[in-house]
Amino acid sequence: MLREQIDALQAYLQQLIQARDSVAKAIDSIKAVNSTEGSIMVYLDPHMNVAIMVNPVERGKMLVHLGLNVYAKVGLEEALRILEDRRVKLDKAVEDTRRAIGSLASLHDQYKELLHIA
Repeated sequence: MLREQIDALQAYLQQLIQARDSVAKAIDSIKAVNSTEGSIMVYLDPHMNVAIMVNPVERGKMLVHLGLNVYAKVGLEEALRILEDRRVKLDKAVEDTRRAIGSLASLHDQYKELLHIA
């Protein structure tokens, strides 16, 4: 049962890491778009199968996902603040999950040793 919990937490950890990396990429992208003049190339899918050139009309305004399918049109600084807050929370969740996995793995090893299971 401990092994199953460890496996489930490891899968959850991977999801957290992917979410954190996605937020970090969004932060980097906002900064890149803000510092670029003229048109920019935007990929329409995550595997970069299709891209279009766009000329942002309002570089200072963007839609940011707030959660629960709610988006807000905010300025650059507010978008960066929202995303940075989310990244910090995800960092904490990653570390908490890693600690939980370590604790369960230690307990699992203790049980194995106690029961003399290979």
